[in-house]
Amino acid sequence: MVFLHGWQDNLASFHSLIPMLAQDYGLLMFDWPGHGLSEHKAGDYHYPFFDYLDSLHQILHQTPCSQSENSQSEQTGPVILVGHSLGGLVASCYAASFPASIAGVISIEALGPIVEPEHKITERMAKSLNQRLNSVQKTPRLFDSAMKALQLRASINKVAGQLLMPLVARGIETCSHGVRWRHDPKLGGEPLYRMAPGHGESIIRAIECPVLAIRATDGYPALRSADAAQRATWFKQLTLIEIPGTHHCHLQQPQQTVSLITDFVTKIQTRT
Repeated sequence: MVFLHGWQDNLASFHSLIPMLAQDYGLLMFDWPGHGLSEHKAGDYHYPFFDYLDSLHQILHQTPCSQSENSQSEQTGPVILVGHSLGGLVASCYAASFPASIAGVISIEALGPIVEPEHKITERMAKSLNQRLNSVQKTPRLFDSAMKALQLRASINKVAGQLLMPLVARGIETCSHGVRWRHDPKLGGEPLYRMAPGHGESIIRAIECPVLAIRATDGYPALRSADAAQRATWFKQLTLIEIPGTHHCHLQQPQQTVSLITDFVTKIQTRT
């Protein structure tokens, strides 16, 4: 299982799940570039969505358990992608691009790639480019203590602070003036480009493997919309489960999340 965390999170997003899964499965997790302990991109290089796909592709090709197409590494088992939010978006696109390589996708608070009507492209580009200029001039936010950073994050994510402690601990660093977020400031702001609706549909329809989508009762409203209901019909093998919680529901309901994951993986293993 390869775990893919969300935007401005880090691999500690899955800390509560790992102890319950590590004895039975081979697990791989990492910080996306610009997140957690990973290096920031140099200079003016930003983080377009498709670069996350490239990062995942390179990592899978360097991993012994990988079954990536054209990989020279030993194939020892099926690859199952577990993604939260951004990680779920990446997982769906990767599974569509390499259907023979991915045995299953578990998508937490995500249902295929985010799309946007074509007529909004120029407005989006202008807004994003202006935000990039502002981010260069913006002073990084400082906190008096790690606790202050934790309290802010808990308030924004609507998650109890103790559940976020490992995530925040990996996501902050101490500097001469206090504590600051470790992730690259260039991650802030709107993306320069989003897929057109037709592209999103084509990607979802190209996913051959089983998909488990876990959404939260109080998560992103878009995942409970009429549009989401329609896109759910485009998956060939979709199981959609709703659990209590907010956008980081896997932190709030770790036992239930692990139970859903293990049941899903067991079904895949019995097929193979």
